[in-house]
Parts: sequence; structure tokens; C-alpha cells
Amino acid sequence: MKHFLITNREILTDKNGNEHIRPDGKEYAGDNLRFGTYDLDKKEFELFPEPKSEADLLYSSIKANTKPEKLYGSSRLFKEMYDEMCKDERVKGDTLVFIHGFNTNLKSVEEAFANLHKNYVEPKDNPIKHIIILTWPGQKRNVPLHYYNDAKDAKRSGEAFARSVDKLIEFFAKFLGPSDGGNEACGKNLHLMVHSMGNQVLEHMILTLLKTQNNLPELFKSISLVAADVEYNIFENHKAFYKLIDFGDKVHIYYHVNDKILDISNYTKNLNNRLGRFGRKNIDAGLLDVFDVDCSSLSQDQGNLLSKKANHWYYYTSSYAVAEIKKGFK
Repeated sequence: MKHFLITNREILTDKNGNEHIRPDGKEYAGDNLRFGTYDLDKKEFELFPEPKSEADLLYSSIKANTKPEKLYGSSRLFKEMYDEMCKDERVKGDTLVFIHGFNTNLKSVEEAFANLHKNYVEPKDNPIKHIIILTWPGQKRNVPLHYYNDAKDAKRSGEAFARSVDKLIEFFAKFLGPSDGGNEACGKNLHLMVHSMGNQVLEHMILTLLKTQNNLPELFKSISLVAADVEYNIFENHKAFYKLIDFGDKVHIYYHVNDKILDISNYTKNLNNRLGRFGRKNIDAGLLDVFDVDCSSLSQDQGNLLSKKANHWYYYTSSYAVAEIKKGFK
């Protein structure tokens, strides 16, 4: 089973010319985006070759029968994703886009793929068929002292990943547009789940997109913010997430008042209350499709003892939270 990834991590080249993603996470966030897959069975990453010319960047030249293997970079990812989502299945077909948190090396990304697949792809009654992880550098050193470095990487990564959204908007416009006969939309949905400091990545992605887009595109059926390591007033007017509802049909904020990992945020840089511990500071009656979900009383019944005690990874350590999150996909 293959899933997808978009990354701004450092790419290393071995003596045979083969490319690999740097595994330890001890690099700074770059500006260049790379696209590829992760084979869940083989536990192998594959990077798609980068475009060789301007012609490789023209989404309008991609036809419905174009083989993804003949494409490069984002063109290959989007076409392969489109083909998979359009396969005739009664329930399955949606794609879950996931942005992970800080302190995440490549091994942790593999674990994230495995946990997401087990909880959100394997259940037959859930619409998710594929996962795309937006993976950014997390420097695994001297926890919690490296938190500030990861926060800076989150900002740079958000700015970089905003370009992937611009690319996706262009793909929809050109590949599904009428100018070349108009390829048919598959009728399936994208969903977004963002964990921990990944919400800071999302924050800066939104701020960057608002500089290039007059309005945020409604790309996602649902948006799930889990254990969000951002300030709890971020949904207020003139803050980044005030317009997040424009990015999708509905937004669910999952929080836990005993989240131990968010203590790191308090002790290092962010002295303000966190969205992932208390939900929104003020409930705006105008944001009708934004919902706060208190997960504090839900049992942590999956994963290892450390992850369960932390009350931070409940998108996979709590079968009860998983069930709540899956409700939002439908």
C-alpha cells in the first residue's frame, strides 16, 4: 500500500546518484518542495524526479490517460492521487492530508503513516483511502531546548507548503478546466488533519496564502486540529485561523486539558494558553461550522504507555477520539 508525501526536508544523494530524505531531522527547513510516496509494506520512501523543463510544469498538458510515471514532481503526485481517488469504490476514495508536529525525524514519519493507515484507512466504513503527509524538519536534540528552533522551522515550512496549495489550485484549474476538454472531477473529498506544532505550520501557510489569494479556496471537506500548539485566541478576528473555515466545510478543534507535551510549549517559548489544551478562548457565534471537542475524559487505550500518558497523540492512542474524528469526515 502506497501513500504520498510532500516535504521540504534536506535531500541527500549517495555515491550512486540515488536520492534519499535525510533521516535524522537535524536540518533546517528548506524552500524547495519534493514530492513522492511511502510504501507501507516495504517501509520505503520514493522521491519523484524533479521537472526538467518548463513543459513539465504545465498541468494543462496532462490528459486523463496520461501515465503518472511519465510525469515529474507535483504533476506526478497530483495525477497519481487523482487516478486513485477516481477508482470506482462505493465508500473509499477520499484523501487525508496530515501535517505532523515538532520533534519528528523520518522514522517518526513512518510511524505516523502506520498509525494513520491503521486508524483511518483500514476501517471499511471510513471514506479515507490515501494519506498525504506534509513532512517538515524536526530537530531531535535536547528536548525541550530545541523547541524554539522547530518553531522557526514551522514558520519557514508553512511558507513553503503554501506553494504546494497554490500548485494544487492550479492543477484543479488547468487539469479539470474546460480549455483542454475538461477532465472530470472524481467527486471524492480531501480532508486535513493537523497535529501539535503542525498547527504553526498551518498558521503560516494560511498567512502566506492570504498574500497570494484574495480568498482561501475551499479545498477540504473537513479540517481537524488535534492538540494544537498555537495560542487559543487564534480564531479571533484578524488572527490567522479566523478565515480557516473558508479553507473547508467544517473545522473541529480537539483538545485535552491534561496534555503533557504542551507543557513544553509553556516552559520554553509560548506562555499563552494553547488551543490544544483549552479550545478557543472565545466562541464566535459567526463561526457556525467551527466546533470545539473536549477529549479530556476519553480513555487512552492504544499505543505505548508513554504516548498514552502524554494525552497528546490521541488521534491514534484513543479509539474514542479516533471515532469522534472519523465522524467529522462524513
